[in-house]
Amino acid sequence: MLKYPTIEIAELRRIVDALLAHVERVHGPEFKLDTDYFWDLGSPQMWNVGTEIVKVDEVGSLGDSWEFLFNMRDHDIERVGPSLMLIHAAPLLRYIGEKVGE
Repeated sequence: MLKYPTIEIAELRRIVDALLAHVERVHGPEFKLDTDYFWDLGSPQMWNVGTEIVKVDEVGSLGDSWEFLFNMRDHDIERVGPSLMLIHAAPLLRYIGEKVGE
């Protein structure tokens, strides 16, 4: 595998959709969150694995992330340009992935 691969967005979409379809088959159309807050190692710390992490003092909220994403569905996404909203999908996908794997 390439050290710095180029991600094809269409392929990523296909893969994530297939993964979510699997979760839906296994768990049904809804997924109950049993926690809300999580430690959030912000950028650029998250991407610099060469530095020691002394403490993490940012907290994220799965509930907030879901609310942000849910409210985007009624907006003109192309007009608003919410690319940054992808950062809210990541913790939800990770949480669901870890719970499905239990």
